[in-house]
Amino acid sequence: MKFVKLLVKKLKKIWKLRRWWVIGVLIVLLLVGRFVYARSQRQAQLTFISPTRETLIKTLAVSGTVDAKEKASMHFLAGGKVVYLGAKEGDQVKKWQTIAQIDAASLAKTQEKNLNLYSKERLDWDQQLDDIEDRTIDKAEERTVDKNQLDLSNTVLDVEIAAIAVANTVMSSPINGTLVQSPTNVSGVTLAATDKFLIVNPDTLVFRALVDEADIADVQLSQTAVIELDAYPGESINSSVNYISYLSTADTSGTVFIVELPIETLSGLEKYRLGMNGDVDIKLTEKADALTIPLIATRERDSKTYVDVRTGPQEYEEREITLGLETDEKVEVLSGLSESDEILLPE
Repeated sequence: MKFVKLLVKKLKKIWKLRRWWVIGVLIVLLLVGRFVYARSQRQAQLTFISPTRETLIKTLAVSGTVDAKEKASMHFLAGGKVVYLGAKEGDQVKKWQTIAQIDAASLAKTQEKNLNLYSKERLDWDQQLDDIEDRTIDKAEERTVDKNQLDLSNTVLDVEIAAIAVANTVMSSPINGTLVQSPTNVSGVTLAATDKFLIVNPDTLVFRALVDEADIADVQLSQTAVIELDAYPGESINSSVNYISYLSTADTSGTVFIVELPIETLSGLEKYRLGMNGDVDIKLTEKADALTIPLIATRERDSKTYVDVRTGPQEYEEREITLGLETDEKVEVLSGLSESDEILLPE
């Protein structure tokens, strides 16, 4: 009894002097205990699943932009003042409709001058032919005749060039479509030769994607696909591959090929506008009644594939399997497993 009282007295003294230290030690012991317990519980709760039969679909996800198969970018060969404007940005235009016309007055005067020069050279040429018609000429005079003939030919070319310049003062649309880009919406403005008009046929909208050369062999014409644009998240567009480029293109990610998928729309360019970004999932392969398991349950070693197969309540063994079609999440098992087997899912 005396010993007990002495022990209690000593404990009280320790508690008064070092109670915070004792509390800290108890907290640490509690946390360590909880960690050890949780770990033992996780080790005890192994998850096993059985292979399942399902339709396995392999897709290819790539990015791209909205574009158009039929579009025309036009500009005047030389700058000039706009004297007529047949359409404004956003207007619908018909094939061969006049879009714009620049001032042709100075070009017409140039053409008239070239015609006068041609007439003068022609008269000189005819006179020279008359002068040498009934006599023999020497080499020097023959060379003069040849040079005069070239001068006459050049005046003909000048007349033709001037006629082309006058004709190019009128810009006409080569397609039916929408004028989506115009350097001006009013006449009287002077345009430079670099100012462009862009006309797009909205009935030929496509989603143009870039496919890496490592994947292009899997892409085929008529493969179905689903497009989703960044501007309309959650909204899908059903389409199919209708063009695969024959020539590669250099990209920041390496060598790629252009793949096009048509976009059908009744709203023209009001909804799907050129340059919109998005993604497309192209269905490459589909296999029905495939025996599948999660891809994360497999591991590779020495070019072979293995899984852990259940042999008891908390026991398993490694088994080699043969794989077939593979997607991002699941893989087909060709041999090594049956539907009655259970495989271990890693934590």
